[in-house]
Amino acid sequence: MSKTDQRATQNYWVKPLTFATPFLYGESLTSWLVRAALRHGCSPLTFTYYYWPKYRIWTYDVDKGFNHIDGQIRSDIATLAGHNIDTFDNQILIDFLDDTSVKSDNKKPLLWTAPLSKRNRYSRLGYPFCPDCMSDDKEAYLKLQWRFTWSVCCSKHKTFLQVDCGYCNQPYQPQLLSAEQQFINRCHSCLYKIDKAISDIKPSAALDKFQLLADQAFFSKQGIVLGQLVSMAQWFEYLLFLINLVRRGLHNPNYMFGKLLTVLEIDTSALSLPKTALRFDYLPIEERAVLLECAYYLLQVDGDEWIKACLALNITQNSFQWSKYTVIPKAFSEVCDQLHRVPTRQHKAQSVDIQPASPKAVMTAWNRLKRKMQMRESYDKHRED
Repeated sequence: MSKTDQRATQNYWVKPLTFATPFLYGESLTSWLVRAALRHGCSPLTFTYYYWPKYRIWTYDVDKGFNHIDGQIRSDIATLAGHNIDTFDNQILIDFLDDTSVKSDNKKPLLWTAPLSKRNRYSRLGYPFCPDCMSDDKEAYLKLQWRFTWSVCCSKHKTFLQVDCGYCNQPYQPQLLSAEQQFINRCHSCLYKIDKAISDIKPSAALDKFQLLADQAFFSKQGIVLGQLVSMAQWFEYLLFLINLVRRGLHNPNYMFGKLLTVLEIDTSALSLPKTALRFDYLPIEERAVLLECAYYLLQVDGDEWIKACLALNITQNSFQWSKYTVIPKAFSEVCDQLHRVPTRQHKAQSVDIQPASPKAVMTAWNRLKRKMQMRESYDKHRED
């Protein structure tokens, strides 16, 4: 005797929402859930608990999707929004991960994705947004594109994204809004509209061009590297390689890679390393913008220029292996193969004597500690409220 598929019937009572809340093109799942909840006069917490009481939805990174939690949730959201399930599969962070062939770990932030650093429902890092896009109550929504760490400015308004409220400087937390706020463009802490820009600085023309280039690679699933058409995965792999090369150059401007940047006509005199030396995805927007702008100029360098500059500075294949985790991109192999390779040397074991840390290492550790203290302070203020 055949059995009824319980997964298909357990939420048979889920119907399209009374007040239609269409899932907008490019919108994130976080945005849709918050907008749907507020439109029906309840908080996001109440809304998700009503439909999925078994799960604490807001303790997860909702934008990843729900296949790793319960596939039925995906079907329920499609029914509530009145859309096809495929719509949501194409607008989640996991979809990008599949295209880049990166293995996902549900407990770790995804590559090229701005982490939220969840602690229960509270995100210790704010959700990225454009203050100009959030000025209109009824038109405001959050774009999935803003979660990607190569997106540092709004392509429509040419303004930098931000993660904190411009009035109270607290992290923007849309999942913590209450029904009284009504619209997603409100700060849960001070209740003001998040339409105030923290900085008056505008993105450079080069940064704007870079973001258009990165978005084109993202949407077309392919890009150009050294004159060759490559897959999106290889394009972003090459981009990350260039970012790390810039960081190596800024670490010591008078050494090999610092000189290489100078030869390739990148002025590093006014640039500085990220204060915390964290992974690229964890850096604040202003520090990511500096690295991305330099990487954009390096993307314009062709293979012959790379080879000529490297040979002039006696840079070998080994030089690009700056750590045991470094992977030279496949797209860069045509340059690397033209360089000399030095036989691997055996290094003697380092002395066990305790050596004092350098001033630079101490300041890096101090800046990381200050970052943790600021996050803790914001969380304590949230608990008191």
